[in-house]
This record gives sequence, structure tokens and C-alpha cells, in this order.
Amino acid sequence: MLNSFEITNFRLFQHLEVKKLSRVNLMAGKNNAGKSTFLEALELYASNASTNLLLELVEARQESWFSEAQLHSQNFLGNPVRHLFFGHCLPKVGETGIVLGEISSDDKLHITTATYQDKRDDEGNIRRIRLSNSQIDEAISGVEFFLVAEESEKTRILFRLNEGLRDIQQNPRILYGLPELRSKYTCRTVSTSIISDRKLAALWDLTSLTNLESEIISALGLIDNRISGVAFVEDMNRSRNRIPLVKIEGIREPLPLKSMGDGITRLFHIIVALVNAKNGLLLIDEFENGLHWTVQPKLWDIVFQLSKRLNVQVFATTHSRDCIKGFDDAWNNYPELGAFFRFDPKDDFIRAREYTSETLTDAIDMDVEVR
Repeated sequence: MLNSFEITNFRLFQHLEVKKLSRVNLMAGKNNAGKSTFLEALELYASNASTNLLLELVEARQESWFSEAQLHSQNFLGNPVRHLFFGHCLPKVGETGIVLGEISSDDKLHITTATYQDKRDDEGNIRRIRLSNSQIDEAISGVEFFLVAEESEKTRILFRLNEGLRDIQQNPRILYGLPELRSKYTCRTVSTSIISDRKLAALWDLTSLTNLESEIISALGLIDNRISGVAFVEDMNRSRNRIPLVKIEGIREPLPLKSMGDGITRLFHIIVALVNAKNGLLLIDEFENGLHWTVQPKLWDIVFQLSKRLNVQVFATTHSRDCIKGFDDAWNNYPELGAFFRFDPKDDFIRAREYTSETLTDAIDMDVEVR
């Protein structure tokens, strides 16, 4: 479990420190204060700088766009991955790039740029040599620019920066230098949009017929206590996708989960992702989406219980005062398991203001703005 987290040069965070994390963490803040970006940084760290995730983060925000009106040329400086760095610029060779990790750790994950040149050794074998900034000369031929991940004494080449995202995705064997390492943590995400049916079905398959299936059915009872079962079936009208159906007491035929509304769909996604994040991280963007305020305290209580039982560390964001109130109610029942902090932008710098359970309760009771 992460006890703290530090971010340098990632998106809008030039530098951010969150000094105290817990089992269940809720983040608030104004629009563009960095809540979703913090979740992206956690996911990137948990994945050990997965190349696929790097590309997904860029694609998700449509940062791979290109037109003749664009200021950047199509050389390596114009690679869309630049948008992941503070100021939307790739660091120069030798400069600090993105740094992620626990504050006290000496082995943080560093994502930056590097230059390599293929040289022939005395035996005639070609070796790839990393060049320092002072060794780079425009007159030198065969120099290539890469995005690399560094940790401790190890360096891992991610991909060539002079290639487009489409080329990288289509030709991974050519463009990825070394195989990706195992993730640091299992990480499940519940974004502001719904999880795809394909991914949801895969997660359900990992849960079905285990003792955790009953936990999910029980959680759905927060919205409709008539639900007694869930199954995924093939939909012949939708390219054979599998969709979730629910069995409801008193109704003869099973019904599509989505026909019962956004709230129960959101609830299902959160709980399925939670039980499949065992011994890892669960990231939830805008926890309250689709959920009535009366459901949220009960759901938070389930999240606190299951996260402790399954050893899951939860990170969620919110804009909702009701969501914060529901979280605070549950936190008071499990005082050793929660943490709340708000991102406060000031003069182009963002800091994380941390609350204790007592100060958050007092702020809510006194109607102080904490969102």
C-alpha cells in the first residue's frame, strides 16, 4: 500500500506531495485542479510505465490530434506524448522528466527522454550506446530519440519518439526496445464513463462462482433489494458482445442491468472493480456519478469493509458535498482507514490540503466549503 505519493512534471503538476495516504482516500477540488490527473499518475506508476497505458492516456484526451494548423512539426518534439509532461513539452536530454513514487523512496519511477546511437565494437558487433547531452551533435548520423523509464540503476526503452502513435500501436515488436516489466500493483479503474461490456464481462468471469459474487449481489440491494442474481449473456444483435442481466424476484424474465438506470449500473461497476482489485489499487473518478445521495453513505461503508478485507487501496474523486458527507460518515466508523484531501491551485502551483476525520466533520457541520 502507498503511504505517500509524490509527482514531478506530470501534466499540470510541476510538483505535488501528498504526505499521508490511507486505505480509502477521497480527493476533492475545483475543475482542473488535478483530481483526475492524480489518478492518472497513480495508474501510470502502478503499471510501471506501461507503454500501452502511456498511449491510452494520450488518446483518452484526444491529444494525438494533428492538422496543418498545429505548431509542432512531425519530428520527435511533436510526439503527442509531450502532453503528459508539465508545460506540454518533452524534457531535453539530461533534464528531469516525470517522477512518480513514494516521498521517502530512493527508487522513484522516472520517465524522460534519451538519445542512442548504434556503434560497431571491435569484434564487429553492433551495440546501442546511450549518448549524453554533450555528446549529441546534429552532424552525427544514426542518432535516435527515445522515451525511457528509469528506476534505480535500470533503464527501459519505451518507444522511439520520432514515430507516430498509430505506428507504435501497430508495430510494437519493432518500436519497443525491451519487454515491459510486471506492474507494481494490480490496478482497476472506474472512469467517469461506463466500463465497456467486454471488460466488465471479463471482470465478472473472475468473480463469478466465488464467495465474492454474493458481495456484489448484496451491494446491488442498496438500490433494489429484489435482485437475486447476475449473469452475462451473448447479445446476438451487438456483435456477440456479452451484456449483464439481472434476476429480479417477482419478474419472470431477466432484465438488462442498464434498463434499471445509471445508478445501479454505476454501483455494479464500482463493486465488480473493487473485488477484482485484490492486493492492489482501485481508482474511481467522480464516485457519485449516477448515485442518489441516500445510497452513497451505504456504498462507502461497503467500500471501507471490502477494501480492508481484500487489501485494496482505494482512490476516489468527487465534486459532490453529499459524496463527501457520505464518506465522512463511513470514515467515522473506520477512523484508521480513511484519508481526505483537497487540491488547491494557487499561482500556477497546486498543493494538497489534508484533513483529519475531525477537521472534515467540523467543516461539514459548519458548512465550510471542502469541495
